[in-house]
Amino acid sequence: MPVYPVSMNASVDAQWERYGRALISSMSEVLDETPDHIHSNLLETADYWLSVGLVLGLREPEQALQLLQVIEAYEAERGELARDAKSLIGQVFE
Repeated sequence: MPVYPVSMNASVDAQWERYGRALISSMSEVLDETPDHIHSNLLETADYWLSVGLVLGLREPEQALQLLQVIEAYEAERGELARDAKSLIGQVFE
């Protein structure tokens, strides 16, 4: 699994900003369909569950895979999640 260290050229603040923009971009469809006054709650919730998923994936990878298979029973949809994940990483680190 590749490791994406904080680049010497990019501060943690800059990467945090890129992460925020990537999260907003990935949730744009949901945000377009919801009232503006709940966007911050939606983004905070998404950030929390993304963080939980990352910790689970790192500390309990076999169980994370099983949970993903429960959440997305169809392999094609898991493929879409994999593409979305790769896009998010690309927006933050590359």
